[in-house]
Amino acid sequence: MHRPSVLQGIRDVAALAPPLFAFGVLFGVLAVDVGMAPWLAVAASLIVLSGAAQFALVGLLPAGAGAVLVAVTGLALRHVPMSAALARLLPAGVGRRRRLALAYVLVDETFGLTVIAARRPGVVIADYKTGADVVLVVNWLIGTTLGAVLGRLVDPTRFGVGELFPLMFLGLAAPLVRGRRAWITAVAAAVAAVAAVTVLPEAWRVTGAAVAAALVGSRVRE
Repeated sequence: MHRPSVLQGIRDVAALAPPLFAFGVLFGVLAVDVGMAPWLAVAASLIVLSGAAQFALVGLLPAGAGAVLVAVTGLALRHVPMSAALARLLPAGVGRRRRLALAYVLVDETFGLTVIAARRPGVVIADYKTGADVVLVVNWLIGTTLGAVLGRLVDPTRFGVGELFPLMFLGLAAPLVRGRRAWITAVAAAVAAVAAVTVLPEAWRVTGAAVAAALVGSRVRE
């Protein structure tokens, strides 16, 4: 294992550790607020381990979304394309077991950092992501556990949680929007999101906007 790359991954994600912990707590609070048992909220962070997918989960379930819709939103629309992008960054020498371990943590923060790190010379991407993932997983699981335990004592709507998530994801996405294809896809996603809020039922807004943006992006060449 390339020690400098591991340490660089740890250092890069360490700056995000406090907000990651805070958002883990918020997920635990929101999960309990929509009726999930505390142990199930922690299990979701352990099994799904994807902040955006988990927040989509707690947003879709109260809207009446079924299990199939939630699975499509969390897996097909996020994990599959993110896994494909990660696979292209890894050299051929990385074995199947290591690839599966790296694909287990498909979180926007470490995924975005890994994409950026891949542009730097001398960085071993598999080791970089491993270091970043360890810090993220520890923060996320501890935060979720704390939020799930204290969830019944906190009213999440009092803190304007709904307004924080879009700002966080915009900040994470901004450094990755480079080139014609990325810009067109980003604009398509914004337009699709506004259209979805206007015309689609609440349970289908995330899925509908994601599908529309993905179709546009798949048709655009660099």
